[in-house]
Amino acid sequence: MKRSHPDKHKRSTSKKRNIYPDEQERKQRKERKDTLNYLTLALKDLNYCLNTLKINKDTQVRQKINEFFEQAITPEAISTYGERIATMNVIADFYFSSTSRYIFSLPELYDFLTLATQGLPTEQKRGRAIERVFMIYRDIMENYQTSNDSLRLNYPKIIVDVIAILHAGEDTSGKRVGVNALDEYYNSRKIKGSSEVTSASAAAVQINPTLTADFPADQFEKDQIQEEQLIETIVQITGRKNKGIRESLAKLHSLDIKKISDLCANYNKIEKYCKLATNSNEFRDELEKELGRKLTDNQVQRATTSIKKVRKYVENLLDGKFVPHGSHGINHIKHNLEYGYQVMDLIEHKRRSSN
Repeated sequence: MKRSHPDKHKRSTSKKRNIYPDEQERKQRKERKDTLNYLTLALKDLNYCLNTLKINKDTQVRQKINEFFEQAITPEAISTYGERIATMNVIADFYFSSTSRYIFSLPELYDFLTLATQGLPTEQKRGRAIERVFMIYRDIMENYQTSNDSLRLNYPKIIVDVIAILHAGEDTSGKRVGVNALDEYYNSRKIKGSSEVTSASAAAVQINPTLTADFPADQFEKDQIQEEQLIETIVQITGRKNKGIRESLAKLHSLDIKKISDLCANYNKIEKYCKLATNSNEFRDELEKELGRKLTDNQVQRATTSIKKVRKYVENLLDGKFVPHGSHGINHIKHNLEYGYQVMDLIEHKRRSSN
């Protein structure tokens, strides 16, 4: 029987034992290299974004941002949301942190949204996804200047979460949100954001000095007059106090404010139709005469139902009671009432208002 040489066996065994440490060491070196690469690329994108935003050029502040960034950025976040969205998320978190509370100026927030949107793949920069981005642009343009400090402080994070959902189907906290429910998600985040900062922390907020620069005084005065007229009409419809109405309007999505404004602008018609709604024939004749077209029985029925519930509709909007249902993210009661108002030309049709 042939026997193996003891020394040969010993050398063979020793050689096999050395294979695993070598592989483990190579793997560790590769992981360190990958970590260094992703962090280097992420820091490069961070500096590009901060330069584009043109904020905090102070060397010490930049150092704090870099340190915060190195601690907060992760390979998992980059893998899930992409490098740009992950970077913008850390920037939003930094400027919301207790030591750095900073409110973006309107131009800065425009740039922030543009930078975040660049994180979407090319195929997502079209269709329904880009419509949501333009919706945010319009909302910022119309409402940011008059939003309270708490909401303005929250805007960057809200923007990042919406873009993350468009890209990955979930916000940066991992909450899954369907595209059809994105408008309601955005609205609910604004409501939460507008009341999130306590009075104590709000006192520490750094207001950007250019926030109200170049905002025409005559336009501001005109907007104030229109707001007062809107509130007075809502008082007539609901019987509520001015202060409560102002607080409720501050929490509403701009699209819902537009619908209430349309109804209030047609208050005289609403009063007339409410009186006629008890007589279906008179109601139909007057409505068709006003519109200059014939209506189906279903349209007349929807219009009749809606006109009888104007007060309830406005109050539910103000109170945020139209909660979306199902996978489509639609509140069917709200949808049906609005269809009736659209039939009567009391509020704009969605296709027309989106143009």
